[in-house]
Amino acid sequence: MNVRLSVGRVWKLGKGMRTAGWCMVFLGMVAGLGFMDSAAAAENTATTQTALAVATNNAGPRTRVTLTAHVSADVTVAPSGVVNFRSGAMDLGSAFLDNEGNAALETDNLPAGSHQVVAIYQGGAGYQSSLSKPEQVHANVSTVAGFTVAASPTSLSTAVGGFVSSVVTVTPVNGFNSYVSLSCSGLPVNTTCNFTPLNVPASCTTSASGVQTCTPGTSVMQIQTLAPSPASTAANRGDVGLSAYAFVFPALFGLAGLGTCKRHAWRNLALGMLALAGAMSMTACAQRYKYLNHGPPGNPGTPTGSYTITVDAESSNGSFTITPPTQPQIALTITAGTS
Repeated sequence: MNVRLSVGRVWKLGKGMRTAGWCMVFLGMVAGLGFMDSAAAAENTATTQTALAVATNNAGPRTRVTLTAHVSADVTVAPSGVVNFRSGAMDLGSAFLDNEGNAALETDNLPAGSHQVVAIYQGGAGYQSSLSKPEQVHANVSTVAGFTVAASPTSLSTAVGGFVSSVVTVTPVNGFNSYVSLSCSGLPVNTTCNFTPLNVPASCTTSASGVQTCTPGTSVMQIQTLAPSPASTAANRGDVGLSAYAFVFPALFGLAGLGTCKRHAWRNLALGMLALAGAMSMTACAQRYKYLNHGPPGNPGTPTGSYTITVDAESSNGSFTITPPTQPQIALTITAGTS
């Protein structure tokens, strides 16, 4: 009896060990598949190379620089995404790559002197980021009163229904002293753009010794997208409500009719009418709550995609208007929201 019990225990112990062994094999296979997926994802990330070309134009009061970046990869399909152009800590602007892997930007924000400019490809789906070699740019001195406008950051991304912000800096030059009005263009539908403040003070002052000091002004630009309204079923619910009333009316009056055969006919009729009034008021309140919390139906929201937003600026005293030679551009990417 004791021997039989010991054999049974050993058999149960072996069975448990076999079960644990199969579990370990299964977990090992899962871990191996995860490692293979990670390795495959790493192999599918292509290395990129970014080249920068610079062209200058000194015909105007300030040197206008055209920056052109070309991003290539060891694959047949050209990379996509955003290229950011910088000079040290200065964000000159961003631009989207076209179908041939090129991105271009014009700017006159470089102050007088020599500067090193680089192009930074931020990477994309299946592509690694890359940095170009620095290029030397020389900007001439301007003697015309005016201002320049810059934004930072110039590459923004948000999901539908969200918002993003960028700081706009207005820098006066050569004695400029006035307010600059800001606006934006290139927004997708169902999207707004607000500036705080809308009119930015930018002034240059000259001391008694002849030293000129120019103070930049800043404004925060906020781009607000709009989420789509939920699928509209208000019309269907309205039809259901009307059809429900078609059943409620006969039912209530039928109950009241049955009550006429009894002693408390009028009481039953009053109770039926009270129940009908309560049902109608609850339906009306439910429809109003739905409208206030979800807004009008049929709103598609802000469409997803890539957009180039231009920050427009001007200063006017009623007699003449001053605008900067170039306006900053912002690369805005709008992605699908999470449900």
